[in-house]
Amino acid sequence: MTFNENAEYREFRSETLRELQALQKQWRKQDFKYTREQQDRYDGLLSFRREQVNKFYEDGQVWIGPSMAGKKLEENDSE
Repeated sequence: MTFNENAEYREFRSETLRELQALQKQWRKQDFKYTREQQDRYDGLLSFRREQVNKFYEDGQVWIGPSMAGKKLEENDSE
């Protein structure tokens, strides 16, 4: 199953990221401390997210190579 094949899977992964972000906002508001329940939930979501990213690498869905960002393009003048 790839990212583009299953809409439910995409939505589930998006929800994981949204929930992680919401927990991080709560963490900031709570003087950078989690309750035990929040910490357990955050740890579970984080490990799940890491599994997702590792799966991307295994499936070859991550670009691994040199970045051309910020480099000047070579212009070939054939005169």
